[in-house]
Amino acid sequence: MHLSNVIRIRNERLIVAFGERVRALRQQKGYTIEKLAALADIEYRQLSDVERGKNNPTISTAYAIAKALEISFGELMQVDTF
Repeated sequence: MHLSNVIRIRNERLIVAFGERVRALRQQKGYTIEKLAALADIEYRQLSDVERGKNNPTISTAYAIAKALEISFGELMQVDTF
């Protein structure tokens, strides 16, 4: 399959809702964005972009965030976009 044949699907509502969930969970833990980024071993800017809905994180990044928040990946992914 050629890359030109791949359909790119980007759900902006889901990306924004996920970022809002990350921010809410981070705040519930009392973590600064800098602390969560350090715990997840990702760049501060990357986490900031995720929280603001500007970045569509990879599964690996989302997993690292969940681990840093001490929650399951499934719990982190419970996002309502409707």
